[in-house]
Amino acid sequence: MQPNPLVNVNLHVPGVAETRSNAPVVQDIAGVHFPGSVLARFLELRGRRVVKACGALWYDVPGRFLMSLPYQALQNPDPAEIQCMIRQSGAYGARFPSAHWTGLESGLYILKRRAYDIDSVHVKQRPRVRRGLEHFHVRPATKAQLLKQGRELNLSTMRRQGRYAPEFGSRRRWQTFVEPAFPCADISCPAAFVGSRMAAYMVTCREHRWLHILHQMSSQEDLADFPNHVLTYLVTKEALEDESLDVVCYGYLPLFAADGLHEYKLRFGYELVPHRSAIQLHPTIDGALNTGLARALVRVARFLGPGNQRIETIQTVLQGAHRSKPTAEPC
Repeated sequence: MQPNPLVNVNLHVPGVAETRSNAPVVQDIAGVHFPGSVLARFLELRGRRVVKACGALWYDVPGRFLMSLPYQALQNPDPAEIQCMIRQSGAYGARFPSAHWTGLESGLYILKRRAYDIDSVHVKQRPRVRRGLEHFHVRPATKAQLLKQGRELNLSTMRRQGRYAPEFGSRRRWQTFVEPAFPCADISCPAAFVGSRMAAYMVTCREHRWLHILHQMSSQEDLADFPNHVLTYLVTKEALEDESLDVVCYGYLPLFAADGLHEYKLRFGYELVPHRSAIQLHPTIDGALNTGLARALVRVARFLGPGNQRIETIQTVLQGAHRSKPTAEPC
């Protein structure tokens, strides 16, 4: 058996374009050695726009915002340059982690390389992991399995979370997501199976001695047997045993309240490493929405719909844009 089979299984398929040229300020993805380029390439092949500006790579997220890559790199862009990038790209705004800007309190969930076994997991999670080990076999999903079964897991997860993302819900968009995942050598899709039936899957990306857990979806009917727990445990364990990796990253602190998810990650040994998340809006949008009146209206909408993640995210973005500015000293 090859080492680390869950997070390093795809074979590189040559011939896929790595670079394209564009405007001098806003450019497409840089060469493969530029920090963040591995994930940027996967995003671009999925149909996401990727630009190079302000000394970093940026990619489109839903809502026409740009986010910087790699996730762990703290940015300190010049305010004029980032506004130029936003205007030229036609984005509504940009979000980036920084130690030199004010902004939202945020952070990354990370776990540095160390010995890791069942005793590394919180005592309340251990029986759940053991139950998952008894019920599921974790192995890399094939493209056919992910295409056929993954979308149903996406729909089940999004129903539980009260959201819908077309990239994971639409048949056409899901195929566009899956097809490029397998030519990308550093993208892997480990999954928990009962026989041939998929109960949960992850999408991971490895780059510059980091493994990033990008997405995780699961079936409602299997939750009682804890497929997510066994998947998180085994992927984390194998990554920390891989001498070519130093850190496992389990994503950003989200822009909406997710106390259960926060506790889940901490109980698997991850720590939240804080940073400031700076947000800049397009000048036209900033003038219209970055006002006390607009923020007050959103607060009213939150009061009327307290469980609406979309409204909560809008409120958080406006708060972040109001607070974000460069500082002379690190925050």
